[in-house]
Amino acid sequence: MNSEHQPHHHDENCGCHHEQHDHHLHSGHSHQPEPDHQAAPAITVKTHDTSLVGSYRLTIAASFEEADTILDQTLTKIAAEITVLGGIIGHIKANLTAAGRSCMISITEDESDHHYSDSHCCQAEGVAIVFGIIPEQLDAILHAVLGPYLSV
Repeated sequence: MNSEHQPHHHDENCGCHHEQHDHHLHSGHSHQPEPDHQAAPAITVKTHDTSLVGSYRLTIAASFEEADTILDQTLTKIAAEITVLGGIIGHIKANLTAAGRSCMISITEDESDHHYSDSHCCQAEGVAIVFGIIPEQLDAILHAVLGPYLSV
């Protein structure tokens, strides 16, 4: 969201739709459709009661073992950055799948826990449920840390 293009403050009660509003601002330009017109965004951040829920879909171009290590390191980095901002980790979780294998990684404190299982379908999907930071901070952390692996 770039505030210099918005004539008024937007929130869930403002009555306008950001996608439509942004489209009208750029109606004189020819450009590709917004990503959310084609598929769900790779990262979303929403509020739920007093928590923030950031969800993500990733593609990690590596072997299952390498992707497992990469995903563990990225989730641990997300946890560390949330903690540095004074946030509280409710749960950070991802499911890693590759042909014939899968691994669920779960973080509720500082260390991760791995649960392996068989799967027939390397993609990762997950959520970060956190408290004590604002949505823009979680969105920035997820994009910075997970950016190289975002599904397109």
